[in-house]
Amino acid sequence: MKITRRISVWALLLGGALTGDLSAGVCDPGTVASPASLDGVVRPAIAEDVNPDPTVVEIFLTARQAVWDFNTGNDTEVFTYNGVLPGPMIEANVGDTLIVHLCNDLPVDTTIHWHGLETPANMDGSNIAQGAVPPGGTFRYKFPLLVAGTFWYHPHIQTHVQVEKGLYGALIVRDPQQDSDLGLPEDEHVLMLDDVWLDENGQVVEPFLGTREEVAIEQLNGREGNVFLLNGERFPVLTLERGVPHRFRVLNVANSRFMRVSIPDVPMWRIGGDQGLIEHAIYVPPSAFGPPPIGGPGTDHPSDPDPTTGLLLTPAERADVVLVLGESEPVAFAWHDWRRGRHSVDFLPDGSVVLAHNIPDGTNEVIHFALITVEGPPGATEWVPPDPLADLTPIDTTDAPALPLVMGHTIPNWDTGQVTFFVQALGKPFQSLTPRDVHSVLADGTYVWEVKNLTGSHHNFHTHGWGFQHIETEFVDLDFPNDPTHNYIEPATHLENKDTFLMKRRPGTVRGRSWSITRFAVNFRDDGREGAIAASGKVPGETTSGGWLAHCHILEHSALGMMTFFQIADIFMDGFESGDTSAWSSSVP
Repeated sequence: MKITRRISVWALLLGGALTGDLSAGVCDPGTVASPASLDGVVRPAIAEDVNPDPTVVEIFLTARQAVWDFNTGNDTEVFTYNGVLPGPMIEANVGDTLIVHLCNDLPVDTTIHWHGLETPANMDGSNIAQGAVPPGGTFRYKFPLLVAGTFWYHPHIQTHVQVEKGLYGALIVRDPQQDSDLGLPEDEHVLMLDDVWLDENGQVVEPFLGTREEVAIEQLNGREGNVFLLNGERFPVLTLERGVPHRFRVLNVANSRFMRVSIPDVPMWRIGGDQGLIEHAIYVPPSAFGPPPIGGPGTDHPSDPDPTTGLLLTPAERADVVLVLGESEPVAFAWHDWRRGRHSVDFLPDGSVVLAHNIPDGTNEVIHFALITVEGPPGATEWVPPDPLADLTPIDTTDAPALPLVMGHTIPNWDTGQVTFFVQALGKPFQSLTPRDVHSVLADGTYVWEVKNLTGSHHNFHTHGWGFQHIETEFVDLDFPNDPTHNYIEPATHLENKDTFLMKRRPGTVRGRSWSITRFAVNFRDDGREGAIAASGKVPGETTSGGWLAHCHILEHSALGMMTFFQIADIFMDGFESGDTSAWSSSVP
């Protein structure tokens, strides 16, 4: 169905770094490997490494328009890397150097952000870390891969538009010793979960159009698509071997949809997340639903109301899970709704606007991502994970300064339905922030993010450049101060290095009288990128970054202002050795 060609490596003949404008021929990476079914499993295309050095992975990515078939009866105009959706998967080992030559053949500016990776400040790919790559332009990314894990890449300019149109790909960094210790088959499965909103002609719907009610709902709840995709395919058939453990690397690349996925009667063990393996495997019970699929993604069966079942991933989160298929009958890999606090909105005749929760939330029907068929003789019925899986060190936050943030939004505008979001401080969206408004921290300093969620909806929180460890989430309701169901502290359930985390909604109903506060430990270490993490000013220079971003990864929310940045001061670069302390911000503790 899709393009079935192979990658050409003639671009290697160019040699050296790509700088300046290149001709269309130079930017064209040639053809790509088919992402269609390989050995019965739909997999992303694989990026071809053009560098003979075994410790260097060097690839070419061209962002360009294409036509894609989502099995809707219409060809859809999309954005792609190298002509495929999702973009080619990049594979490397921890310790390798990654070099990526980005060529922009789109009619709009773009960049590539390396989600979850620890990069030099000017290689992060955000809209303030580097200048935009214009149509016809190029950019060369180069950095060491410091952490093993399941990562991904996507633009960070008009992110909500460009990701929705197809610009994303997986980046898998392996630790061969870790993988060997797990005792799993070498073959593994990368599953990129997405949804896309298509109109009646099969085209991607432009954001924030329609009546004021429609605009407000899309902005408040984020965009949830009407076509579900697994590795760019709608309802593919996966064939897996029976009675052996399968490692799934699962990535939620959707703009806004919370992905709760499950296979009926098949438990999973979660062994890893955003930043690699966790310390101890976590049992994931399956969600319950009706009969197996017979021919399509829809089921007319309500989602499992128990929110503790299934694997939950907020937008941009990842998880590594292991499962064993014991039955011989086909089963569904399915999405279940999860109560996330979706808003309804009423524009009243007196000119007021009322937010409520009067739309389906947690009760929407089960949707099947894929049909899984099972082959082979009976084998093992379960897998026992090693313990421990990894040796993780808790971040010591004794005497660590707090970095407070406030996450919220305005009431929709009466005339337009427009909503303004913020995360740095009350009423200050990203677009209005200056360097004096945001946090400045020291390299190698330890801090505690304190992120307050004022809203009646769940969000999430993502930071660029560094992972963090969840400490606790505190719930406060001033209207019921003695009610322990409204005022309590929920400690972290386990030790894990994260870069994207669920921000739970307030426990009460009255705006300004109730909130949650989630605390994360972070150490802004520069191991492996010494002298390359300093960033400040919000505006990038030719070789310097304007800062590191932190934001909600519901992409419509970050686009509308729920994003901030923080500045890193490296005192040994900023005048300390010469006795000049003028570069020290007064806000640096």
